[in-house]
Amino acid sequence: MRFKIDTHVHIYPFYQVAAALDSLIDNMDTSDGSSRVACLTERYDCFLFDRLAAGGDAAVAAAWDAYRETDTVVRLVRRRDRGELHLCAGQQIVTAENIEVLALGMATRVVDGASATETVDAVLAAGGVPVAAWGFGKWIGARGGVVRDLLRRYEPGQIALGDTTMRPHGWATPFIMRAARRQGFRVLAGSDPLPFAGEERRAGSYHCVVDAPGATPANVVERLLALPADGVRTAGSRGSPVAVARRILAHKRSAN
Repeated sequence: MRFKIDTHVHIYPFYQVAAALDSLIDNMDTSDGSSRVACLTERYDCFLFDRLAAGGDAAVAAAWDAYRETDTVVRLVRRRDRGELHLCAGQQIVTAENIEVLALGMATRVVDGASATETVDAVLAAGGVPVAAWGFGKWIGARGGVVRDLLRRYEPGQIALGDTTMRPHGWATPFIMRAARRQGFRVLAGSDPLPFAGEERRAGSYHCVVDAPGATPANVVERLLALPADGVRTAGSRGSPVAVARRILAHKRSAN
């Protein structure tokens, strides 16, 4: 079975939540018979998955039917056209070294501020999929050494790297990412919307195309790192250097 999976989804409280879900449907084409999966990577102060799992989000309930399938997956069906999306629980964790680690397919919360290795160990212990996410300046110098150490410490079946729309197309692929691919590590694509209004339209714009025979939308995320390397590809767009610069400036303005 084929899946379209956005592995780095933020839906912040100040977003139009229904618009973010619409974007995930509209930006991940399933005309080939694939299924859509969106991995929430919620910040410490975001709890959308918990609200949806409890059936308590009015903005979503107005246009969507929600069905809790497992402890970590909610199936959403858009009423107007029956478009379907599986939303997977997860978290974005900031380590002591200021590295971002995504925890996919995991309802348990891991606190920010532990070391990168302690964070990855905690995610693995909770049954999640840890992903060291790329970020501007975060894979060079001492922090680049932290990421390289993670790839030495863990096997390809234990950790992945994360690519994002914040890495402009046309830029050279980071050396760490190229070397990791040669060693068999997965590089998982995600849209990574920024925390300011309007970014919700980015959701689903950069994602993985995953061929996983025997998997279902409810369990494909937990199987990602066990799939053959050629079973995980990327689709969508990361954005031009100018577009990325504009997003960064808009983010800075919104934070002031």
